Amino acid sequence: MPTLEASVEQDDTTAIDAVQALAEPSSDESRRREFFTRDILQAFRTSQFLQVESHYQELRLSLAKHSKLRNDWNSYGAEKPSSHAIEAIVRLLSRLRNESFLPLTLVPSAEGGIAAYFKANDRVSYLEYRNSGEVILAMYDQHSEPDVRELSENDADESRAIALIREYITA
Repeated sequence: MPTLEASVEQDDTTAIDAVQALAEPSSDESRRREFFTRDILQAFRTSQFLQVESHYQELRLSLAKHSKLRNDWNSYGAEKPSSHAIEAIVRLLSRLRNESFLPLTLVPSAEGGIAAYFKANDRVSYLEYRNSGEVILAMYDQHSEPDVRELSENDADESRAIALIREYITA
């Protein structure tokens, strides 16, 4: 007749075996995981939606870091981006996310604020929301004079800026 100790040891061995089986997949299970991992990576590489979402999340993380800057972050006296400038960029990102047209990067401005940079080939454009409330659109390349415009934060100007950036970058 088995003792209580033998029964507990048997239960422990069974539990340990079960945990090890989960930690070390069988070769069939390992092949299935590899197959699904490759399948998921392939879907990610070919899905514009997933790429936009991933880049959007990267931009939001970047924005979170920029929002924690201190004044004089560049050692030349630049103000940190204000909450108003951050909120304006959040609205812009949300709008551009819906259009699948996200900026390459977000950069704190030496003028105080934050800018969304777009780039294609040798053409660069940025839309900068300054702490002062100014909105600056700049488009430039190596072959022509920069086009710099001061805009307002209203929807019409923002729509016009997005259209100008898209046209300039994709030309």
